[in-house]
Parts: sequence; structure tokens; C-alpha cells
Amino acid sequence: MLIALKHSLPPGFVLKTKEQRAIEKALMDKSPLATLTLEDFLESERHKLTGELTPVTPETFAKWKKERVDKKEAEEQARRQKEATGRAMFERGDWEVDEEEEDEDDEDMWNLETLRKETEAAREEKEQERLAKEYGNGDSGNGETVLTNGVNGINGHVEGEP
Repeated sequence: MLIALKHSLPPGFVLKTKEQRAIEKALMDKSPLATLTLEDFLESERHKLTGELTPVTPETFAKWKKERVDKKEAEEQARRQKEATGRAMFERGDWEVDEEEEDEDDEDMWNLETLRKETEAAREEKEQERLAKEYGNGDSGNGETVLTNGVNGINGHVEGEP
């Protein structure tokens, strides 16, 4: 029985012998890159630069740094705004209102007696408007005036009836 094995090497991988590795190492040792100092490398790269160059001073660096930080903050804020969910807003506390404003609103909002009176007044006004449309200025159509009880806008009796 014959078993076939398949080797899975990455594409472009070349097996090298010990002699080939020794030759490559010898070439690298003789290469100018191996003897190049950091200062020499930076100097050669600086000469490759073209265009309008600004010398780095503490003032120009501070200006560049401030612009960079401002730009990053704006991008981060835009990203957060784009990704804003209810949970994220809750966790940040954006939904909270200043306590002073909250106290002022609570006094008016939760005064149930005032709310009840306003609701009754609105209902009474709507009922009067409905009756005015139905009977025309409070007249029931046969010369009699329609009365309401004044509390909840329910029709009462018609004048002239027992």
C-alpha cells in the first residue's frame, strides 16, 4: 500500500541548503548596509527629501501637535456621534439634565391638581366647540339652549323640558 503525502509550504518558499545560507550570510556581512550607522542612514534619507521643508522648532512642533490633537479629537467625536446608541448615551450620562433644571421642571410637571384643572378646561373647551358646530352657537335647532354641567362637558338637559 502506497501513501502519498502532500507538503504544504507557503507560496514562494524555497528550501535552502546550509551552503546557500552561509553564502548569503557572507554577502550580508560585506554589505555596506551592515556597516551603515544610524546617523549616516538618517543623513542619506534627509537628502532624498524634496519640496518645501519647515525646520522643526519648539513653536512649530507645538503648533503641529495642537493641530494633530484637535484633528484626532474631532474625528473621535464624529465617530462616537455616528456610533451613538441609547446604551452608549446612557453610559456616558448625556441623557442627564442639570439638577436645577430638573427641580424646576418637576414642580410644574408633577403638580397633579394643576394638570387635572388644565385637562378639564381643555375638555370643556372642546365640548363647547363641538356643541357650537353641532347646534350653531349653542342653539339646539328648535330655539332651545343646550346646557352643560360645566365639569366634564357632558350635555345636561334642554331648557323648556320638564
